[in-house]
Amino acid sequence: MVRPGVLLAGAVLLAGIGGIVVYVRRTVVPPGCRDARVLAMVRQTLIDRAALPETVRIKNISMSAGGPLAFRFVCAADLGGLRHAPLPPGPRPGKVRYVTRLVGPDRRLSVTVRIIPLLVWSPVQ
Repeated sequence: MVRPGVLLAGAVLLAGIGGIVVYVRRTVVPPGCRDARVLAMVRQTLIDRAALPETVRIKNISMSAGGPLAFRFVCAADLGGLRHAPLPPGPRPGKVRYVTRLVGPDRRLSVTVRIIPLLVWSPVQ
């Protein structure tokens, strides 16, 4: 038979671990890949810095790294809405990769965005 002291110690230990997990989720873990705030920041970066049209859409989102107690999330997604839009000169954008994390003492959300171009094969003479 298990003694009441052992049960009490186990309950206190589980409550402590639960409290730590809740604290870390609220203060350290950034929003995930599909969070509306993250997607809005990625889309705004694509429009402002990459000069893509406002018709750009983020679809087929997948998480490459991260988890329930992660310090950052690495995400990849396809770009849509560019088929008939005027694009800046250079290679056509195909995918986007972005990293979310909380930075600074005020734990503000930071999103780093990188565009992966489509490969266009053409015959060379």
